[in-house]
Amino acid sequence: MKNNAIIITGANGNVGSYFAKKYCELDENLILVIHKSNHRIKQLVSNYPDRLKILQADLSNYSNLKLELAKIINETGWIPDRLIHTATARSSVIKSLADSDPDLWKNIINANLVGTFNILKTSLEYFKKNNNGKIVLFGSNVSRIGLPKGTAYSASKAGIANIGRSLATEEAACNIIVNTVSPGPIKIDDSEFTESYRKFRQEYYEEKLREIPLKRCASFQDIFGLCEFLLSKDNSYITGEEFFITGGKI
Repeated sequence: MKNNAIIITGANGNVGSYFAKKYCELDENLILVIHKSNHRIKQLVSNYPDRLKILQADLSNYSNLKLELAKIINETGWIPDRLIHTATARSSVIKSLADSDPDLWKNIINANLVGTFNILKTSLEYFKKNNNGKIVLFGSNVSRIGLPKGTAYSASKAGIANIGRSLATEEAACNIIVNTVSPGPIKIDDSEFTESYRKFRQEYYEEKLREIPLKRCASFQDIFGLCEFLLSKDNSYITGEEFFITGGKI
């Protein structure tokens, strides 16, 4: 049985849960990082109890995250060698920067950027020890086009991409490959969002779909195919890049 493991953050989210299912089908060991809810992966865990471990933690709490990951590693003997960081925080309050609440704005920045720092620092401890690791961070197309009434989110996604570029250079000598995948609109289940945020997303998507040559949102499979390659043994040279999945939208 394989002894390596993939860490997936935001594992109960739309993208994270899809990736978890796909990698289960590929017989991988998975450490699924969730914050509170597990409803999208509950059945998956029941079906693959020997290959899935749940790590419930707030990514903004470095000490707890490090402790809980160490417990799983000690218990299983798995060797983490890949990280897919999909976890993200969005503000349900749709306001311009001038009208934004400073604390809410800061909370999005902290959740996305500090959370990224913490999961990277925690995972790198294992990757560097084994002189091997591959990382895919999730950015967004808004990092290059902006997001009116979503400045904290767009700023944090641009920050994540630049963390990826910097880290790729820092850790290249340790055979650690880091890339960022930045999709445009993705069709997801938005039933858990507030009504105002769903309306905001619908209007945003309608506008952006008119600009996409392929005239559709990205599917989960569109994104998975690229990530699977970037994390595979076939990729030994592509690092420090940001890949925009936008259906031809420049």
